[in-house]
Amino acid sequence: MKLLTSTLLLAILFPFFSIGQILVSNGAMLSISSGALVQINGGAELTQSTTLTNNGSVTITKNSSFPIPGTFNIGNNSVVSGNGFYLIEQDWINNGAFNAGTSTVTLFGNTQQFITSTNSVSTVFNNLILTGSGIGNNRKKTLQGVNASTGPSGLLQINSSELETQTNTFFVTNSSISAITYNNTFGSEGFVSSLLPGTLSRITNFASPYIFPTGSSVGTTRFRPVELTPQSNQGAEYTVRFNNFDSNTQSFDRSQTDGDECTLNPTYFHSIDRLIGTAATDVKVFYVLAADGDWSGIAHWRNASANWNDMGTTAATISGGFTTRTRTGWNFVNPGHPYILSTLRPDAPVLNCPTFCENSENNVFTLTGSTGNYQWTFPSSGTIVSGQGTNSVTADWATGSGEVSAIAIGQNGCNSLPGTCIPTIHLSPVVQFTYTEDGFNYAFEDQTANATTWDWSFGDGNSSTIENPSHLYDGGDSYNVTLLVTDLNGCTGSGSQTVEIFQDIVVPNIITPNNDGTNDIFLIKTAGIKTFNLIIVNRWGNTMFVSNDPAVIWDGKTDGKLVDEGVYFYKLKAGSASKEYNYQGNVTVIRN
Repeated sequence: MKLLTSTLLLAILFPFFSIGQILVSNGAMLSISSGALVQINGGAELTQSTTLTNNGSVTITKNSSFPIPGTFNIGNNSVVSGNGFYLIEQDWINNGAFNAGTSTVTLFGNTQQFITSTNSVSTVFNNLILTGSGIGNNRKKTLQGVNASTGPSGLLQINSSELETQTNTFFVTNSSISAITYNNTFGSEGFVSSLLPGTLSRITNFASPYIFPTGSSVGTTRFRPVELTPQSNQGAEYTVRFNNFDSNTQSFDRSQTDGDECTLNPTYFHSIDRLIGTAATDVKVFYVLAADGDWSGIAHWRNASANWNDMGTTAATISGGFTTRTRTGWNFVNPGHPYILSTLRPDAPVLNCPTFCENSENNVFTLTGSTGNYQWTFPSSGTIVSGQGTNSVTADWATGSGEVSAIAIGQNGCNSLPGTCIPTIHLSPVVQFTYTEDGFNYAFEDQTANATTWDWSFGDGNSSTIENPSHLYDGGDSYNVTLLVTDLNGCTGSGSQTVEIFQDIVVPNIITPNNDGTNDIFLIKTAGIKTFNLIIVNRWGNTMFVSNDPAVIWDGKTDGKLVDEGVYFYKLKAGSASKEYNYQGNVTVIRN
């Protein structure tokens, strides 16, 4: 064992190879020159203001039974500097000061290694290389209770390791796009994992793609990187975290959306933020189609509205074993760091409602949409005749207005929000007309507003197409006069009135039932009569004849026998469509 316990100066000023089991320095001044190789098969502990200047190479292995094997411990008040190499098989503990210079630290252990401090010192490495053949937790290089970073000219080389920041942040302050490298063999990638609020931070000042190789080994191991491309050379800082769980567990409820999404990725989401800078940025998210499913968009959680909002148009590409979604020109305007893959609804169709008349048939409704299948919905006043499922339907329409809607039918039940329109309905004209009469000649006058064509039906088989016709009837009767008009909008309407042409009731006062063909019957002449009741009695009040039909005549007989000559009395009740009549009088029967 080599043990340094004094404050003597140990200087290795020429190429030199030294092997020991453990190094403990209690305040010594140590210097390792360029080209010198020091291997410690145990651990190194620098205490009591030890100063180590390393321009050579120090390797610390776990090949020892002493405490903290393979660990490099910079104690309180100790200072390590120089441009050399540090190869550490176990933990990096920094409670003092590490001035990285152009040095390179390699953590090469095959078991889990920690970068830590007992007094919250954050190590700024120049180059940090992570290697080892461990699997599971043993591939991890873990920030324990502290942040860490690589310097403005340093590189982070992850290889196949997992840089586990836990709730801490690893800062890459070199703005070069190649400041982070990793094994990108599909399925064997190295990555950075973090837990809230930990992140991977990068400084940028080029309008070029910056990769954030994020992933997680919690549950199912996933490597799901993010690529951010600023659209200007303006300096900026971005942070990314991969969250390998359902966003609902952090109260980013997937059911709360702006309505543009059908589904959101239930497996994972990313936290992406721009802490410094204002340049619009292209945001590219990587996913594995076979394992994660297919997605058509990216949604962003907005703190103000507490819901997921579609980021707008994204482009899909293939990158190795990954499918990517890219939103160009994202401005990080609305606060909220979660981002999630989404299945977008088809665009709501744009409907075109026609203008037509009420009580019309075969009206054509059309739409413009993004799918080939559509579901139309009509109000109670409309009835689809044909075309359901297509972008054009015909429908009959009764009266009244109403909203027509249609949705685009997407894949897997992901349908669009409805597109709507309200047709313009022209009312049917209210048909009115008046008439005047002169005997059997009737003059009709249309009173309908904005009528352009007329079709009169006078109820006796005759018609006219002029606006204000006259018509001569052949005789008395009741006639249903109908007018059908078309107005300026092409709408039709109809109206009708009953015209009653009525002659006075003529009742004879004498009959001579002797079969000479003259005055043989008692016939009451009527026109336009709807109801009729006739009773004839003799002078003693005995009923001789009764009829409820004006076509049934009295031939001067009762019970089949001719009545005696003399005076008989009648009572007549009759009614037309608009008037009641009451007549009574006498009739004389003479047989010679």
